[in-house]
Amino acid sequence: MKLRTERDGRVYRIVLSSPQTRNFIDAEGTLALLHEIRGADADESIGAILMEADGPIFCAGCEPYPDLMSIGASLSKPLIAAVQGGVLSGGVALIANAHVVVAAQGTSFGLTDIREGRWSEVLIHAVQRAIGARRAIELSISGRVFSAQDALTWGLVHHVAPAFEFDDRASEVAAGIANANPDAIRAMLKI
Repeated sequence: MKLRTERDGRVYRIVLSSPQTRNFIDAEGTLALLHEIRGADADESIGAILMEADGPIFCAGCEPYPDLMSIGASLSKPLIAAVQGGVLSGGVALIANAHVVVAAQGTSFGLTDIREGRWSEVLIHAVQRAIGARRAIELSISGRVFSAQDALTWGLVHHVAPAFEFDDRASEVAAGIANANPDAIRAMLKI
């Protein structure tokens, strides 16, 4: 898994940059992503962390590493995910940790590991925190794929934008949050 990072004002962008593997986050990539998120969280000049992906798939899964699957709860800066194409299994758990999620219209989501005869308690718990236990269990045992509109209705996603304005909408949301009062945001995230 390759990552690309860049600064855009007070927004720190972390881009999953392995479209040839559908941005699957392997063990090495998990540690690299944790390092980047934690580093950005510790930098006082950064107001928000925006996680994005290159290619047509945001993330086709990841190693179920507990620290990554609960990262949102330990941050003092907002984590924003901008997702497109497909978000599967560990990718769903990853964005469940984001404080705000922007999805492109047409994005598909699914906890599909059960189709391969496996599942991860760490992933299920991450998703449960975002959308509730009953919904997470139903999605996990069925392995069904669901739409961006469903994800919006259930609270996994906060904004759905047409594909042609998706990048601009994600940048706008991240910049607005990054430029808010950092002390107030830090205090609110500790709740």
